[in-house]
Amino acid sequence: MATGDNIAIVNTKIAALNAIQILTMTAADQTTDATAQKFIYTPTGRDNKIAFAVYTSAGGSATATATLAAGVGVFGAAAKDNTIPAVAGTYLIEVETGKHMLANGTIELSILPPSGKDLVNDYAMTVGVIELQ
Repeated sequence: MATGDNIAIVNTKIAALNAIQILTMTAADQTTDATAQKFIYTPTGRDNKIAFAVYTSAGGSATATATLAAGVGVFGAAAKDNTIPAVAGTYLIEVETGKHMLANGTIELSILPPSGKDLVNDYAMTVGVIELQ
C-alpha cells in the first residue's frame, strides 16, 4: 500500500454489553496538502448502525470535511458532508449501513483537509469504527 491510498478500517465490534473494549484507530498516511484520504469499512453482518470515530489534533487550526459516500440501490442515501471542527478531539458520525453501502459492500468515509494542510502533519488524523448491536 502506497502513502495516500485508501485505508481499510479495523472494525471494533461490540462483543458484550456493559464491558470495556478498546477502540482500534487507524492513522491517516496522506501527507499531501489539500488531498483527501478514503477510509474503507466493511460491515461484518446485517444492515445496522455504525459510528465512525474521527480524532484530530487540529486545535484551532482549520476545519476538515468528512464525506460519507452515497449509497446504492433504492434505499441508498446521497453523499453526506460533515465538518470536523477546528478543535482537537474525537468526533463521532453515526451511519445507517444500508443507506451508505456501496455496491461492493463497503462504506467509505473520505476526509479532506483545506489548502495548506495535510491529514498527518496538521491533524494527526485517526479513524475508527464501532459496529453497534
